[in-house]
Amino acid sequence: MKSLDEYNFSGRPVTSMNILLLISDLEGSYQNLKWMGLKEDMETLEEMKRRYYKLYYQKKKEEKANNPL
Repeated sequence: MKSLDEYNFSGRPVTSMNILLLISDLEGSYQNLKWMGLKEDMETLEEMKRRYYKLYYQKKKEEKANNPL
């Protein structure tokens, strides 16, 4: 069972898996904006997605280095 602390500000760790969940939400929002023709907001989300994809690959690399199997 998860602690309720996870739902507080900064309560969820920044792991590659949690970043992927965030990216998934951003991708879904991006598609909705695309279908509605809201290009300026799409571009804003595109910038955010780039940052989080970069962070995802950094975290994935760190996690792999710390837990070699």
